Amino acid sequence: MRGAVKIMNEDTGEILVVRNEMRAGIEVHIRGTSPGEYRVVRLARQEARRLAALVLYQAEKLGDARLVPAAEARLVGLKSA
Repeated sequence: MRGAVKIMNEDTGEILVVRNEMRAGIEVHIRGTSPGEYRVVRLARQEARRLAALVLYQAEKLGDARLVPAAEARLVGLKSA
């Protein structure tokens, strides 16, 4: 599997990201703890790019100290981002 990215996760098993055979998009394979929990998500190029952007955006927000968690925001009347 040339170009595949494999990430191991102790809780869910493994995550494998590959281009499909026709290079029309990518496939995200997620292995669960049982065979019934195995999932494959197929994404077109634009969908994959949007998902990547959303993940990067949310990861960046994790380090933003200005954001208030939603539960605290409701207590003080603020809007969460």
